[in-house]
Amino acid sequence: MKKAFFRKKLFWIPLVSIVGLLLVVYFGGGYIVYDKLSSIGPPDVEMMANNPSSFKGTDEENKTFDTKPYEVSSYETVAFPSRQTEIILRGWYLEVDRNAPAVVITHGLRSAKNDAILLTAAGMLAHNGFNVLLYDIRNHGESDKDNGRVAAGNKEYKDVLGAWDYLVKVKGFSPERVGLYAISLGAGTSLMAFGQEPRAAALFVDSPFFNLPEIIKAELARNNYPTLLWTPTTLMARLTGENLLAQDPADAINNDNGRPIYVVHGTADTRVSINQTYELESLARAKGANVTVWITDSTHVYSIFTHTSEYEQRLVGFFETNLK
Repeated sequence: MKKAFFRKKLFWIPLVSIVGLLLVVYFGGGYIVYDKLSSIGPPDVEMMANNPSSFKGTDEENKTFDTKPYEVSSYETVAFPSRQTEIILRGWYLEVDRNAPAVVITHGLRSAKNDAILLTAAGMLAHNGFNVLLYDIRNHGESDKDNGRVAAGNKEYKDVLGAWDYLVKVKGFSPERVGLYAISLGAGTSLMAFGQEPRAAALFVDSPFFNLPEIIKAELARNNYPTLLWTPTTLMARLTGENLLAQDPADAINNDNGRPIYVVHGTADTRVSINQTYELESLARAKGANVTVWITDSTHVYSIFTHTSEYEQRLVGFFETNLK
């Protein structure tokens, strides 16, 4: 009996050790992946030289884009709190006509308010009579840092709402006269903010993410990590204080209540699959939400450079129609 028990014990010891080692590798791998993919890093030096009065941009073929028609000579440097009030955000306010509506503009991952795409959109709006607020979300550009990591919009949506609050509470715009424009990470983040703030009047997004689990898996695959690590990645993020699944961009659709949403996405987008917009559109149809989708043949967020005239017409027309 003692020998049999001893043999069983010897069998279980290596088995438990192997399982333990696999768990360490699984969750340790999740932490390594989270640590690498969530870190922001320093901004692009050339991009940071841009400002509303002078900026450079290139199209998706890396050819110089003529930004001169979209430059705005007069702007104000501003600072204001996120809706998470200990975080201070910094940006540029372009006041064109105090009696006209205003639009908040939000950038993408590892970018800043200095992005030529955003400055082009800001110029389109400003030259058509809109006031514009560009700003850096936390951990980007000149805004406050908390931990130097991105949370896939799950904390950054409070920054979008902080910018919206600034226009309403400080600049004195009525809520129905303030719109949101955003690209990429900012687009998914602004969908979250739109879903959380029922007074936000209108939302225009370019190349948004919509299904967070799918986008996290896609990000793993894009960086050559096995997608099965998505569960330990989100769990390790949670242990460090970041819940990557706390908010849902679908709330913008579920809580739409007739408010207009405009979505642009390119079929050649390899950064955020166009399937993300197709999922958004499908839910919008099912819910009867007020959503318009424009599909182009462009790559990620480059429709503004490849379909410039039509983009301007659609962007300006959307806000002219929907901001009172």
